[in-house]
Amino acid sequence: MRNRDKLLLLGTGLIAFGLVMFFMNTRLISVGFYRFGQVSTGGILIALVLLDVILLFALRHKAFKILLPILLALIVLSVILGSQIYFSGKVIDLLLMLVPAAAGAGLLLRAAFMKKE
Repeated sequence: MRNRDKLLLLGTGLIAFGLVMFFMNTRLISVGFYRFGQVSTGGILIALVLLDVILLFALRHKAFKILLPILLALIVLSVILGSQIYFSGKVIDLLLMLVPAAAGAGLLLRAAFMKKE
């Protein structure tokens, strides 16, 4: 096994370990669409997606093909912004989880910029 492959494997393992430990110590309290005042953005975005799909099949215009993934990404963003995520550990626990992930990212970068053998 080459040195670069070892770095890639070790880096991926460290990132996976750090992120799994981090996500095991987070709590998701509520999931819903982001609210702008009294208006839920989810209903508006879903209506826009439905309208876009109807217009995509009716008119077959290139703009509607481009707009659909953007609207779907906005729905995902709205759900993420509407969620409340809390970290249930202490600061030292956070460091013990994120340091291996950062070290793994460093190893992946080192392997990416390593000269070919």
